[in-house]
Amino acid sequence: MSEFTVGDLKRQLAALDDDMKLSFDGDLTFYRFKQIADDEVFLEFAEPKAYLSDSFKKRNGNVKVAFIETGDLQGGDEAGIIRGTVDVEVR
Repeated sequence: MSEFTVGDLKRQLAALDDDMKLSFDGDLTFYRFKQIADDEVFLEFAEPKAYLSDSFKKRNGNVKVAFIETGDLQGGDEAGIIRGTVDVEVR
């Protein structure tokens, strides 16, 4: 599916109980919805995306994204929010 709308999400969730827990594959943690345009919203995770070098992408074409666990990084608070810039690259 190339485009997933709020309506699609509502239809997927309609049959579920309001108290049912949502979990994300890969142990990702929901952070927030962020509106980026009048007709588009990002679903953001607490784990930031890693930069994938060009050489890594060429060798691993099936890897589209990598997320970084921030709990052990200096500069983060108890909520796992990074303050400032963290340079992480997958090579």
